[in-house]
Formats: sequence, C-alpha cells, structure tokens
Amino acid sequence: MTKIFFAKEGTIKIDATGDVTISNSTVLDTAFASATTITGQFKDFSITPGVGDVDIINFLGETAQNATNYQNAELEEKPAGLVEFSGTIVVPGDEMMEAEIFGSGTAAGGTHTTYEPGASSRTKVALLLNCDDGSDEVNFAGRNLVLTEYSPSFTGSDGHLEASVTFKCLPKDFFIQFKD
Repeated sequence: MTKIFFAKEGTIKIDATGDVTISNSTVLDTAFASATTITGQFKDFSITPGVGDVDIINFLGETAQNATNYQNAELEEKPAGLVEFSGTIVVPGDEMMEAEIFGSGTAAGGTHTTYEPGASSRTKVALLLNCDDGSDEVNFAGRNLVLTEYSPSFTGSDGHLEASVTFKCLPKDFFIQFKD
C-alpha cells in the first residue's frame, strides 16, 4: 500500500550550517539530532527543488518523422535554479530561530535581546524536513541556506502575529533521502 505522510508526522529543524555535517552518505535526521526543532510554529511549509528548465532552439528546415514534418529543433537545457524552503510561522513570545537566522543579538537592559536583520554578513543555516512514521521515512535537507524573506504581519484585526519566511540555497546544497 502507498504510504501517505501527514503534517503531524513532519518535523522541521534548523541549525547553523557549521553545526551540521551533511554529505551523500549522512543519515540526515541523525545529522540534525542536536538542532533546534521549530515544527510547532509552522502553519505551512514547502520546498521547491532547483530543477533546471529547458528552452527550444529552432533551426531552419524540417525533418520527417512518422509521416509528419517537424521543424528542426533541439532542447537547450538550463542549469538548475535555486532551491527554496518557505513557510508561514506563528511568531511566539520568545525567540524561536532568530539567533540562527539573524546572529546572536545584543542584550538590552538585561531583559531583552535585540536582533538587527540586514547585517552585511548573512548567517547561513541548515534546515531539515523529516517525515517519519516509525517505519517509512523521507528527509529533505538544505545547507548554506540564506534567509531571503522574513515578513511579520497580523492575520487580521482579530488575528495572530505570523511571519512568512523563505530560505534559498544552491542545488548542490540540497538533499532528498528515503529510508530503504
């Protein structure tokens, strides 16, 4: 029977890229064993792998195939684009992943921590989506992810505070892994 994973079987973890070692031979959920779990704050989450597009290059003339003539053409394969991890998080009353995405922050008055997004050197993170029901498992992981969107907003006049977040990385830093 086909396994269908549900949101309740998913776990999302984040850590500094330097704290997680990932390679083709790494069991991904094990690599993130000490990472910060941020699952409970996400309302939705999606991953767009960096799949390369193709374009058509048309040439002069025709070629006969199966009793029909077609214009001479070839496909031009484009390089893979950026990988994108995105979702919507509920912003809780305390830090959740801010230290990982904005740096350590600065103590303010002994009771607060101030983060300054937009620093000249961006913090790179590693992120894991692990779907595991105890027997079947699939993992999606990225390293060297850079935050490209963090947009806090209220969901309406009677709503809650949430933020749209987007992280991007190169295709070489993205992994999909299935348990055999």
